[in-house]
Amino acid sequence: MKNPLSITRYALLATGALLTSLGAFAAEPQAPSQQSMAPGERNFDWFSHTQQTLAELKGKLNLASGQTAAWDTWSSGVLSDAKGQMARMKDREQRLADMTHPWSQGTTPERMERGIERLRAEIKRMQEHLTQLEAAQSRTKAFYDQLDTNQKTIFDLFWQEVQMRMAGEMEGMRGP
Repeated sequence: MKNPLSITRYALLATGALLTSLGAFAAEPQAPSQQSMAPGERNFDWFSHTQQTLAELKGKLNLASGQTAAWDTWSSGVLSDAKGQMARMKDREQRLADMTHPWSQGTTPERMERGIERLRAEIKRMQEHLTQLEAAQSRTKAFYDQLDTNQKTIFDLFWQEVQMRMAGEMEGMRGP
């Protein structure tokens, strides 16, 4: 069985995939004051980072005036998702801080019950995550359909680069 740290890393990778699809990672390096704060680290500002990413993408797409409404709808959804991500991370940190039972304490049935509760909570969280991804996909498709062929290529290449960088950052989190 994988250790809890491996499971956490996989969960962070899945979260990163969501945020990547939503615009959470900028292609430009951050300001020096935030450069040490990588995605997945405590106190990382997803919302600010997402705003930077969206600003960069918007500049690269060179949107026509008729595409602005679609951009506004899509980007506001991305920003809303980033706020939600920050809230979920804060909630998770609080739940971990509030844990009163170390994993090894209690009888075997009690430990099993805590494990079942954690799995049920994880299933619920994953279902919510799936619902959020489906909504993000729908918003992204609606926006993407408003782009011309050149803009679609720019959009695709931009997110491909972001996802590749995210995979590298997550690889670095695994350690030696």
